[in-house]
Amino acid sequence: MVKIFTTVLSILICASAHAQDLKDIFDPEAKVTWLGLDFTGVKFIGDRERYGSLSDTRHLIEAWNDILIKERDKYNAGRAVDKRRVNEALEVTIEHNANLELLDFFSENAGDYLHLNPDLVKTIVSEYDFKGNQGLGLIFIVESFNKPDQEAAAWITFVDMHSKNVLLTERVYGKPGGAGIRNYWANSIHDMMDKMRSKEFRAWRKKYTGK
Repeated sequence: MVKIFTTVLSILICASAHAQDLKDIFDPEAKVTWLGLDFTGVKFIGDRERYGSLSDTRHLIEAWNDILIKERDKYNAGRAVDKRRVNEALEVTIEHNANLELLDFFSENAGDYLHLNPDLVKTIVSEYDFKGNQGLGLIFIVESFNKPDQEAAAWITFVDMHSKNVLLTERVYGKPGGAGIRNYWANSIHDMMDKMRSKEFRAWRKKYTGK
């Protein structure tokens, strides 16, 4: 009986060590792993010719994550979510995105702009391989790049990578800008980060913790 109790206790302690919760999201000292941009459910609305072939589009999707690495001072995820300790594991989303079917990504329907919801975000996260990463993860689930309205939308999502549990997901909008399709939409991600730093993250803290 003592041996069984000890084994169960050890399992519970281990599970507790892995578990993340809301307080970790809003604790500046809690470590977060920045996972980059997921395109599983994205819609590219309008501007079809600028994306080129499906191969060109695949390279663009990789390039949007690549720019987050090459220009990490500009695209500072830790600063956007008030975190001092940030790991990077963008290979997680880069590899996931590389296996996506792209044919359904393109749309001329303005109604496709806002088509995701928290349940769909949870489904996307459940299909991820986090490559052995543990703890709190931050991923941007890109919803749409909407050229007619010149706006992007993404679900800013915190996950417990061990359990694949979505701890928080909120939609944020960003304005694009700049020359070339890569930079044009990359700047919408930068705009989202600026909004999170200046307003959104504080609003989420109040919403979820009352502080």
